[in-house]
Amino acid sequence: MHSLLRRRGTALAGLFVLALVALAPQAAEAKPLPGAGAKRGFRLFARSTGAITINRVYCGLGTRGEICVDSTNSSTIGGGYWPKGTADQYVFNSGLQIAGTVGGPKGITNPWGGDTTGAFFFDPKGTTQHGEEVAPIYNTSSKADNDAILGGTNQFATAARVPTDLPDSLGNDRNLFYPLLRGRVFASQGDVWFLSWDGNPAFSAGRPHPLGVLVETRGMGWNYPAGNQDIIYFIYTFYNVTSTNPADYAGVRPEMRPILLEKAAEFQAKNNAAFGITLPPDGYSIDNAYAGFGADMDVGSATNNYSSVNLPFALGYTYQSDFGTAPGWTFDPKIVGAPFFSGVGFVGVKYLKGPTGAGVIQLFSNTINGGVFGDATNTTQLYRYLSGN
Repeated sequence: MHSLLRRRGTALAGLFVLALVALAPQAAEAKPLPGAGAKRGFRLFARSTGAITINRVYCGLGTRGEICVDSTNSSTIGGGYWPKGTADQYVFNSGLQIAGTVGGPKGITNPWGGDTTGAFFFDPKGTTQHGEEVAPIYNTSSKADNDAILGGTNQFATAARVPTDLPDSLGNDRNLFYPLLRGRVFASQGDVWFLSWDGNPAFSAGRPHPLGVLVETRGMGWNYPAGNQDIIYFIYTFYNVTSTNPADYAGVRPEMRPILLEKAAEFQAKNNAAFGITLPPDGYSIDNAYAGFGADMDVGSATNNYSSVNLPFALGYTYQSDFGTAPGWTFDPKIVGAPFFSGVGFVGVKYLKGPTGAGVIQLFSNTINGGVFGDATNTTQLYRYLSGN
């Protein structure tokens, strides 16, 4: 996705899907390829991790901005399985990456003007991870979470409801959801919702400084119509949180405004102190912002994985070279019965839609753990990858 993140209102939103399908035969060794060798730090809050399990996909979640990550915080176990309840791993980890340039000329009133920076919410290397939890995971499949959202027990639970956005300046309805769903607890058979941001200057490895973006993630899943039980959907909404001026958030739905203003104040205070600067109180625009969904797919025998794209469907996908029957895997005859073989299938990610229209393949980011075009080592290289410059 490419857009401008202005100071006022929602920056941009995009809808991605992750789908798994069956295919064919032979034998291979299952082996995960974790991006980082060191174990991640233990999270103090249990709700920082969770999973979406509403249909046949098991997808672990992390509030740092990670999708299909191990929900027990292991550094060697994958997070995306299909069908759920089996050891059939398709995804080690995946999630967001974003890069852009700070608007305006550099100077005393805008010390970061013109800088190129960004955030690895998903970092396959494990050395430049910039995401941090803002709001924990609310899973509407949990009665406690469902009741919390329904009762609006706190500002996060209230914001977790299906959005009812304000019309834009021209009076056009910007909402992604059917009118009857707006304001409800969930939009699918089982929604998950959480907030992440990149604004903590303590996480600045591989970048000059934070970008100033908060990301709202909503995951959804259905068991109908046929085929939908093997797909999960994610809507990402990006907010520029560099301004402490309440008027700059007038175009955002009321439930999100206090959250954004609180993080904006924290962004200004922490970064001014950390870098010995004074950011403009009204923040800055983020020009030429690029967002992508990066993935570390480990399908069956990870060392025998291949990736490609289907341009007409704007779909990036990964598969095991021989479609083998990986050790320890089980194959549900209801899924892989005739005319399909009992073998390892495909995993794919598709960008469905954004503010500028239907998604198209510009870059399918799948880690290869090295190589000539290896994973971006810093946000400048990430910007080059995502922008094509």
